[in-house]
Amino acid sequence: MEREPTLWDGIEGVELEVGIRVAGGGEEKVEPVTVVDGAAVRVEDGADTVEAPAVPGAVLEVGMPMGTSARVLNDGGSKEPPTSGGEPHIVASEGDRLEEAKARFQAGDLDGAASLCSDLLLDDPGNVQVRLLLGQIYERRGDNYQALEQYEAARAAEPENVDILARLGMVLAALGRFEQAERELRRAQRLDPNRADVHATVGILHFKRGLYGPAEVELRRTIELDPDHAAAHFYRGESLNQLGRVDEALEMLARAVQLDPTNARAYYTMGILYDKKRLPQQAEAMFRKAREVARG
Repeated sequence: MEREPTLWDGIEGVELEVGIRVAGGGEEKVEPVTVVDGAAVRVEDGADTVEAPAVPGAVLEVGMPMGTSARVLNDGGSKEPPTSGGEPHIVASEGDRLEEAKARFQAGDLDGAASLCSDLLLDDPGNVQVRLLLGQIYERRGDNYQALEQYEAARAAEPENVDILARLGMVLAALGRFEQAERELRRAQRLDPNRADVHATVGILHFKRGLYGPAEVELRRTIELDPDHAAAHFYRGESLNQLGRVDEALEMLARAVQLDPTNARAYYTMGILYDKKRLPQQAEAMFRKAREVARG
């Protein structure tokens, strides 16, 4: 039995190895699978051949002869196959569904992204990447307690994952649990000393606690690692202002508004700094700009 291939332009003779699970018997084996005629995946099972459309990362469900069913898994997954035969069709893999959830999150479709994440967690509650994304969705919604629940579940699964520790530290800081936040962030720093986002979060945390010297040190390191980190320039400028280093603060804040022209607070602080330097025209210009930006 052989099916017509679906054209897949530009790909030819690519050999893959995939898992095959046959319905009913629970048998699992690995067979060579080849993209043929620039078009399709061919699965050979004894004397019979079945062809199905080939899509990178997709799970291909292929109807097999004599009422059996086999699933070709490009990503190594192992979900149960359907028992019906018929024409081949494509089911999105877990990886594809996660990518779709990320795309929806980036596009601002928080409800759609959250729904996909919830479905994925029903299938795989231990998927830390899904929990990380769902935590960020809750953060964007302003629900930091729900975000914290996701990050703590993810950390339980992977306690040395720096991405998880960084997000956990950030949300704890947002909840005002500063000591817990610093513990998680310091642990992340020990695991990866060169993460700019972690240094930035520690620096901002210090700033909010009134520790301007340590804040300036962390934010300086952030800028060394990521020269275009707008928030680091802003908070370092604010820290330098609190430390009385006016000229350095102005330099930092000028760069901050280059990187993020919508930062009204940076313009306002620059106005205060120019006023300290007895430069009233420059100060008034900054105050005016701050009002314009704040009005949008």
